[in-house]
Order: sequence, then structure tokens, then C-alpha cells
Amino acid sequence: MIEQGQIPAAAVLPGELELAAQLGVSRHTVRHALGVLTNEGLLRRERGRGTTVVATTSPRIIERSLDTFYAFVWEARARGARQRSYVLERKVLEADADFSKRLALEPGTEIERIVRLRTADDDPLVLETAFFPRELTIALDAAALERESIYDEIERLRGVRVTRARESIRPIVLSRPVARLLRAASGSPAFSVERTTWADHGPIEWQESIVRGDRYLYSVELPRTAP
Repeated sequence: MIEQGQIPAAAVLPGELELAAQLGVSRHTVRHALGVLTNEGLLRRERGRGTTVVATTSPRIIERSLDTFYAFVWEARARGARQRSYVLERKVLEADADFSKRLALEPGTEIERIVRLRTADDDPLVLETAFFPRELTIALDAAALERESIYDEIERLRGVRVTRARESIRPIVLSRPVARLLRAASGSPAFSVERTTWADHGPIEWQESIVRGDRYLYSVELPRTAP
């Protein structure tokens, strides 16, 4: 009904009991269907506000290949999407023992934590928290963080060539605060992606990203080697 235009975007749906009666199905079936459509991005369910239609077509699943180095900005531009990052926090810290090891720094060295909400065509997709040596990010302004790739800017401003990264990916469910930022349902599936990024001289970034599970698919080529 939503996809055929019988229920327009921004419409508020009746309650579960009323929908069940109208459609001739059980309340359990209605509740399950609402959950599926919410995870697919067609509906938004909010306590006290009901269920609202937010789109009339399912959003496109983004396939992220793990065969090569990638950045969010590069991906968005390759798809022809309008990319913007909202800077939620910039904070200078002193590297503790953990980050000294992650970034190969002396304890107490200044590092910067940068938290950004990454969007494409105004659709929030990733909540990213990244840590860099402060000397690499001190020259980055708000415009660069909102519109450009940090990797490109570091290479341009500091002459540091990014060479590779290692990622660990695990499934999680979204907490209520993060779900609100990503405009997803609390408890919906997501990926936690931890990345260490290296340049010519060593590690330059440790990052944790929360990625919407309803919008991303990870893939990798598996060449067979000779026995």
C-alpha cells in the first residue's frame, strides 16, 4: 500500500489493532510487518507519536567491498550521492596507554577525538568516532570535516600518504541515543567497525564506526590459492 501510493509519505498509520481489523490479519502479523518496514526505512515508530511513513520506496542497500581501501566520501561521490558530515565533537586528549599503543605514540602525546555523523543525500548512515595524532588534524577546519575526506586533507596539508587499514567488524544492535541520531529504530541491527589506518611512517588513526545494518552489505572476494 505504501509503495503503490495508497498511503503517502508523512502519513500517520492507525494503531496495531485498527490495522489488524482493516487488513483482516492478526495483531502479531501487523506488529511483525511494522518492524520489518521500519528496519527497511519505510516507517518510523516513536513512542507517543505513533508510526509515520517516511518513504514510499525502500532505500538502496549499499554494498561495501572489503577488497580495497575506502572512505565514506569516496563511496558517496562514486554513487552520485550528496555527502555531508555533521561534526558532533572535537576534543583534544592526552594519549593513555591504550592509545599510545594503538597509534604508536609516547604516553601523554596530544590526540584529537573527532565524532561525525556521516550522511548521504541527507540520510544518516554512519556514526564515526576517530582518533588522530593532534599534529595531523590541527589544520583541519569545519568545512573540511563536513565536506571532504580526512585522508585527502591530511595528504594535502601534511604530505602524509595513507597506505592501508585493518578493520574488525561485528554485529550489534542500536542503543536508543545512537538510533535516534541514525533515524533508525532502537534495537535494530547495525555493524560496529573498528579500523586502524596506517601511513608510510606508521599508524595515524584508530576509528570506531556504527554503521546501519539495514543499509549496508559487506562483501569480499575470496580467490582460491593453489593447494
